[in-house]
Amino acid sequence: MALISSLKLIHTPVPQFRSNSISFSNLLLSPSSLSFQLYPSQKLRRYAAVRTTSSEGRGAAGGSDSYGAELLRKPVVVSPVNVLEEGEEESEVEAWVDWEDQISQDTVPLVNLIRMILHSGKYESGDRLSSEHERTILERVLPYHPECEKKIGSGVDYVTIGYHPDFDRSRCLFIFRKDGELVDFSYWKCIKGLIRKKYPLYADTFIIRHFMKPRHSD
Repeated sequence: MALISSLKLIHTPVPQFRSNSISFSNLLLSPSSLSFQLYPSQKLRRYAAVRTTSSEGRGAAGGSDSYGAELLRKPVVVSPVNVLEEGEEESEVEAWVDWEDQISQDTVPLVNLIRMILHSGKYESGDRLSSEHERTILERVLPYHPECEKKIGSGVDYVTIGYHPDFDRSRCLFIFRKDGELVDFSYWKCIKGLIRKKYPLYADTFIIRHFMKPRHSD
């Protein structure tokens, strides 16, 4: 009995935990303690949602396994739009418009001048052209004729106008050569020769678009 009494005296009471103490169950269920685990899961789900939309009907029903399988797929590479090529194409179009304008600036005034000489009534058949008009024809028109040297022959005495020998209703330019021979030449061939000489890359397209009407004089 004395031994039992002594044991009762040395017995240490078991500490009682308060109801608000932290337990393992509270630790596992606490939102603050789980916050660090939710973020990777949310990122994974967000990425999987983007990647798993397909014609095979995979979605949320597939669970985490479907997400993992989708992530292991070979990524689909979408070909980027080649902006440089589009820019180059636009530049080419702009360049063509600029060249066409330049060709027109070089040729339209000459064509208008020649038409005025031939059809305005300023000159009668056989009249010699004024020095200014003659110089323009000899320096800016005739040199581009494909048979210029043959037309000039012994040399130019002066330039005049008259009716074409084969087409009596068509007036054209003539060279009165130093040997006394009168030779006609087509100013349209001269204009086309000018374009081909100065603008070889754009000449054929420009001529087809603007000079399709056949001409009688050579």
